[in-house]
Amino acid sequence: MAAQPESRISAQIKNSGRWINNHRSGAFAALTFAVSVSLALFFGLSNISEPDPKMTYEIVRETDVLDVRTPVEELQITFQNQDIQGENLNLRIYAMRVINNGEVDILQTQFDQDQIWGVQVIGGRIIEARPIEASSAYLNEKSNPQVLGENIVQFDKAIVEKGQFFAFNMLVVHGKDVTPEIVALGKIAGIDEIVVTRVPVEVEGPGFLSDLFGGGWAVQLVRAIMFLMGAAVILGLFAASVVSYSYLTAKIRRRRIGNSVVMKTLTSQKQRDLLAEVYLNHGMDGVSDLREKLGSSERLELEAATRGTVVLAGEAVFRIPPAYYSAASLEEAEVLSRKGRKGFSPDPEFQQRLELFLQELSTSRRIF
Repeated sequence: MAAQPESRISAQIKNSGRWINNHRSGAFAALTFAVSVSLALFFGLSNISEPDPKMTYEIVRETDVLDVRTPVEELQITFQNQDIQGENLNLRIYAMRVINNGEVDILQTQFDQDQIWGVQVIGGRIIEARPIEASSAYLNEKSNPQVLGENIVQFDKAIVEKGQFFAFNMLVVHGKDVTPEIVALGKIAGIDEIVVTRVPVEVEGPGFLSDLFGGGWAVQLVRAIMFLMGAAVILGLFAASVVSYSYLTAKIRRRRIGNSVVMKTLTSQKQRDLLAEVYLNHGMDGVSDLREKLGSSERLELEAATRGTVVLAGEAVFRIPPAYYSAASLEEAEVLSRKGRKGFSPDPEFQQRLELFLQELSTSRRIF
């Protein structure tokens, strides 16, 4: 008696596997659609928020004005009453570029008005700061780098649009044994730190996802509608291809059934109908499953003990619906006959025809 609940649980589990297998194409399409919509909404909504600003100070080049490697006794070089060589000093020109390499414009209101916006040289004294170029006439005039004190260059707080820059030269005097350090001054809203780098930087600009999903709510709404329409077209084409494939498959299978010699030799119309239904719906796999079930006396006895409940033919995925695969249905189709109360007995002639039909199908597959 303990075997009966186990067999029923096994049948229920395998029936669930059969349902999933029969509906896997629809489930796959629905899953693909859901994932696509989720990704589109995630990236689209995440890009509605304002991107962070960014600004970088780039040291384009460094040039020593005096490069006297070997001291000369009678050579005296002075600058602003300082003996450059005698005091072991060096004059260096820094060419620097200030660039907005973020995705948004930096406005005057974003600068902290209580702090200096510029650069500071640690380990050196700034002699002069002179503008050399800018990406626009506005920045060329408005940036106005000027020396403040001994080691600070201050810029006027100007609007720096994304991708825009201005450049300036900075003359620094420092000890030969000291490498000056340049740090950024000032605070801009949304920027945690202004980076000073010697590596050339590129303007980030809008990325691929920003270009693809950028825009406000109206743009996002139109994009969502267009996406749904596109998805509907794609799913429609996919469904049409599946239907076309199913139609062609069914047509080929009907032609094979109509041309089958084995089908014509079956004397029982019910047996012909059963075999045709199994092959039309499940192909050679379904016919193979039916052969395996009829050839297993143990499973037929188990099914008889469970009052005709469907028992899986083998370990393969269960493909044939219970409507015409249960022992009761097979008995009605004159494929099985009862052996008292103990079990069922398959029709040996049908089993032989079933084997021949599979051989016939294998031959027709090779031909076509």
